Amino acid sequence: GGGWCYDRASCQGRFDGSLFPRQPCDRSNQSVPCWMSSKDYPEICGKTGIFDAHQSPFRAANLIYVPYCTSDAYMGDDVFGPWQFRGARVVRAVFTKLAARLQGASRLIFGGGSAGGRGSMVLLDEVSERFPHLLVQGFLDSPYYLDVPSFSPKFAGFQPQHSQVLINFNASSVVSDRCRRRFPNEQWKCLFGQHRMPLLRTPHLMVAAQYDSWQLSHLVHGYDGLEDKPKPYTAAEQQYAEGFAAKTRRELTRLKPQLRSSLYSSACYEHHISEKRSFWSKKVNGLSQAEALIQLDTAPSVTMAGCTSYNCGCANETQEITAVLERFP
Repeated sequence: GGGWCYDRASCQGRFDGSLFPRQPCDRSNQSVPCWMSSKDYPEICGKTGIFDAHQSPFRAANLIYVPYCTSDAYMGDDVFGPWQFRGARVVRAVFTKLAARLQGASRLIFGGGSAGGRGSMVLLDEVSERFPHLLVQGFLDSPYYLDVPSFSPKFAGFQPQHSQVLINFNASSVVSDRCRRRFPNEQWKCLFGQHRMPLLRTPHLMVAAQYDSWQLSHLVHGYDGLEDKPKPYTAAEQQYAEGFAAKTRRELTRLKPQLRSSLYSSACYEHHISEKRSFWSKKVNGLSQAEALIQLDTAPSVTMAGCTSYNCGCANETQEITAVLERFP
């Protein structure tokens, strides 16, 4: 993950370090890398969570990690200003390179977190269609943006960002025919979690925290980035956050994932924990994200926290919460 840019001002700020992640590209290095280039990537990187060599349920699998350098949530394929936004092309090139090796495989889990989760969401069905001989499953960590107005007057909302990415970065190649027919005059919705997720056909596990910290950082405080520990909310801000969580629960209930797909939703203020130890340690009703992903093959489920007050699932950094767990045969 790592956010994105969407217009000239946001991309210039991302490049010069004046905006998130505030790491200027003209004097970047491995310790403070440029997020609009791969020039600072080391040969080896340390990862935990789903990549952990000892705790991950997929430690014995062949793992391929595609670092994020395109600043377009893997949706673009164009030049904009002096920059290249080629995320969709990067993903397709990776699979072109892997095609021969995948001939002998039986199962492919394709996914990502945050920006990578949103990119995986819009490319999942395409990948599945490309490899019909494989059991393709998605692991979509935190792609589920809600279509809601911003509380903070400092932030215009996520909706206009998606409209601009669609046009400025030529993201039309990740708009599926099915979604184009659903939203012929609002194709930006085909990049937006709340609207794109119901149209997916490929089995998947989708993770959506009810108090998604990336979205609430922007929507509540107009913060450009992710507030790990935001200042205490006012009564009005907390009411907005709890309304956000309630809408998340309602929309996930309406989503009705297709057969062999799962949903996982904590009542925590968090975002994209699949590359952290929390991937296997935090639990909703006794089930961790790692366990939910393992069970995707045999027991797809909807695992949703049932408490309703702000950050109630992680008030003490644990997941001792009431949950609703619905299992599909």
